[in-house]
Amino acid sequence: MKKINVEIPKYDLKSGILNIKLTEDKGDSSTVSVDYKTLLPFAISVNSEIRDFFFITCSVYGIDRFVNRKQHSVDGWSRELNISFPVSEIKVWNNVKNDLEELFSFLTGDYWNIDFYKSDFTNPEFPLSLDFDEKYKQLNLFSGGLDSLIGAVDFLSTHPKDKILLASHYDPQMKGPLSDQNVLLEKLKDKYTGLFEHVPSIKVTLSQTTTKRETTFRSRSILFIGIALLVSQGKEVNEIIVPENGSVSLNYPLSPSRRTSCSTRTTHSFVLDKTNLVLKKLNIISNISNPYEFMTKGEMVDNCKDLKFLKQIIGFSNSCGKRGHRAHWQNLTASHCGVCMPCIYRQASLINQKDSTNYGNTINSLIPFNTKKSQDVGICLDFLKKNITQNDIKIELIVNGIKNINKLNKYIDVVSRTRIELSRWISKNGNSLIKTKSGL
Repeated sequence: MKKINVEIPKYDLKSGILNIKLTEDKGDSSTVSVDYKTLLPFAISVNSEIRDFFFITCSVYGIDRFVNRKQHSVDGWSRELNISFPVSEIKVWNNVKNDLEELFSFLTGDYWNIDFYKSDFTNPEFPLSLDFDEKYKQLNLFSGGLDSLIGAVDFLSTHPKDKILLASHYDPQMKGPLSDQNVLLEKLKDKYTGLFEHVPSIKVTLSQTTTKRETTFRSRSILFIGIALLVSQGKEVNEIIVPENGSVSLNYPLSPSRRTSCSTRTTHSFVLDKTNLVLKKLNIISNISNPYEFMTKGEMVDNCKDLKFLKQIIGFSNSCGKRGHRAHWQNLTASHCGVCMPCIYRQASLINQKDSTNYGNTINSLIPFNTKKSQDVGICLDFLKKNITQNDIKIELIVNGIKNINKLNKYIDVVSRTRIELSRWISKNGNSLIKTKSGL
């Protein structure tokens, strides 16, 4: 078991960076660098539990990158993590200890055991001018992807008298999201001038480490929520929107090997429900929701409230999960690999639209699906070929973490419609071998 102590030192006013120290009991260490200066206008006006929650999410993100899975997994994937977090009131946080362990374990696929110790962190106590002095209806997470873009367009095009805040995160070790966000924000400003504000994208990154970094980013979603909570509470905004299509949110396993966190669980209902429960127990008035949880990605696109404008800027969004791995792309100048599951969902969602996205590979170039690059497409085709009943889907969803039985039938329908959406795309774009493999 990896035992890690989290330390939050005094904030450096000069640099504007807060360096969270991660120290492992055997001597390995790492530093999570946080652009705290950008958050100060919000952080000075929230209570200590909200700041603690934000620091914990930053630490979880750093720990996820700090402990290499291949070296420290107990079963080929999961790691055993024993973590000590500094907090303002130990008794308050002990009330949510079990909930946080369940949340982090579900999100990253690891075994988390956490405890708390008294923090000596002090927030700067001097007045700061607030650039964000408007009243905001809600806060939307804005990643640079297609779904978060649709979430922003839907609100902006239907609420001309209300303003929203957009909040983002970027890690310089992940190439692309910051530039995606900036380009899309300029497009939105041209169309919806004065209807929204965007908090400069917050940099949180593992800046130093004595060990080999983990390359997966399973915990990025909880960091997104930590940033959103701090910003929204600093402006007394209680509604946080996480726009994500139901297909990806459910993370329905395409094969038995993907029942763990081999794919992200960013907006899975368990994650959002458990986070809301934690906040409630901490007496934080906030609601985190995903209004698109019962829609496929294609339905999000086709039902966009300003589809004409969306179609003009779709090509500036990015959905690729493997954009940094270009060695085996046929088109090295493309913006998307074209063959990871996020790319497959994207292409299927745009079947009714003109897709201007450039893809590095096509599904027809991957036969016979015996390489790592082709595994997502191969598994997807096998999934479509299976004769899966409604009851099969129901059982799999429950096994995969769905707790809210009242929503179960709607989730079953999302999975069924996702299969149809994917099959339509395969039927239109696949060659005869691809169609045969998918049972079409």
